[in-house]
Amino acid sequence: MTREGAFTLIELMIVIAIVAIIAALAVPNLLEARKASNEAAAVSALRTIATAQSLFREGDKDKNSTLDYATSLDALATAAGVIDPVLQSGTKQGYLFSINSATQFTFSATASPAVPGKSGDRYFYVDESGVIRYNTTGSPSSASAPIGG
Repeated sequence: MTREGAFTLIELMIVIAIVAIIAALAVPNLLEARKASNEAAAVSALRTIATAQSLFREGDKDKNSTLDYATSLDALATAAGVIDPVLQSGTKQGYLFSINSATQFTFSATASPAVPGKSGDRYFYVDESGVIRYNTTGSPSSASAPIGG
């Protein structure tokens, strides 16, 4: 004896199966969208680092009477005050940022996915030219392909 308006066990199982199928289709798309968002944020952060390096150098923000680039994210945040504390920490939106080298005339910085394949698929690189380059296998350099190219 069933109550009128109540769902049977079969009906509930069918609804659960439909929801599971929809979730199975939607979750991979959500993960890809998150990776794309993380990569876009990494590119934006590298643009910020390149601009901050120019300001640091041209303004002699370390006050050493030499026009040189900052050797760390901490220097860009404390001396120049042009990057936010989150980027200063070296980790932002699934990417790890670092300034690899800095001299009086050149600098290079990279952004690597914190969890390759999950937080992002591409590794990024920028230097004093301001051109952001990427590599999908790791360790990008000035010889890597430019984004948008």
